[in-house]
Amino acid sequence: MVVGVDRSGTTLLSLMLDSHSRIAIPYESKFFIRYHLEGERLGDLSREADRRALVERMLAEPSVSRWRPALRPEDVDVAACHSLADCIDALMSAYARAAGKEIWGDKTPAYIQGLHVLNALFPEARFVHIIRDGRDVALSLMRQWWGPNDFVNALRYWQERVACARKMLRMLPPERFIELRYEDLIAEPERELRRVTDFLGVEFEPDMLTAYTRTAGEKVGGLIEEIHPGLRRAPDPAAACKWKRSLPPADQAIAHEIAGRLLAELGYPEGVKVSRWKPLRELYHRLRAAYAWRFADKSPPPSA
Repeated sequence: MVVGVDRSGTTLLSLMLDSHSRIAIPYESKFFIRYHLEGERLGDLSREADRRALVERMLAEPSVSRWRPALRPEDVDVAACHSLADCIDALMSAYARAAGKEIWGDKTPAYIQGLHVLNALFPEARFVHIIRDGRDVALSLMRQWWGPNDFVNALRYWQERVACARKMLRMLPPERFIELRYEDLIAEPERELRRVTDFLGVEFEPDMLTAYTRTAGEKVGGLIEEIHPGLRRAPDPAAACKWKRSLPPADQAIAHEIAGRLLAELGYPEGVKVSRWKPLRELYHRLRAAYAWRFADKSPPPSA
């Protein structure tokens, strides 16, 4: 399972891993935790009709319906679906087979707050946690229609999720999770991918370094231009530490106050720690957040 906060390189890493001859990772699933929370409402999976209905429901999920290669109900081994975890495994295994592979994985950033659920569903799963400097994540999130629209809120979003994920992962045996930094992945992709493949128990393959640039458009679909335009080319190390060039000193000081301890634990540079303009910037962020909430469109967002 590739896990990480949105805009942290989860898509890049998952596509690199998907380029391996044995590993298949679709763009996102989005439904694992939601279905788990439904519990008994999923039906009686001792009955074939209910198992088949659950499989068909999973295939109809907007995210799943966009997977390539596409799946049909007959591709999924319904007889193996004795639990939700079995049904998910049967679906994902069918996807891997359709891609000519044997190992399946998933990448859904929203799952980072539900790692305990993923662990309960798949007690043998291995987790690859990718982390990016929270200041760059915050700046990127602010540009997305679905993300926090203020730097302070976006940085807190990152800090809370990364801290929680690290705490949960450290409750697992060390052989079940690995952590890597986005900045290291784009600076030394072969070195970092070798770390990940060693962790997963598969051989490193050179195609993992470049093949995804040719397949990203099909895997990600219409989101390639809107959200992931950089996936069509090799990683650019200049994408690291953008905050140094675009984040005002006062915001750097605010970032140090909010997430300085976590940033330091992860080995990121401190930036400006004190600024006389910090109180004014804090006031600006509070006013901006209040204005955005007051005039926000309260209608449900369109399906991603």
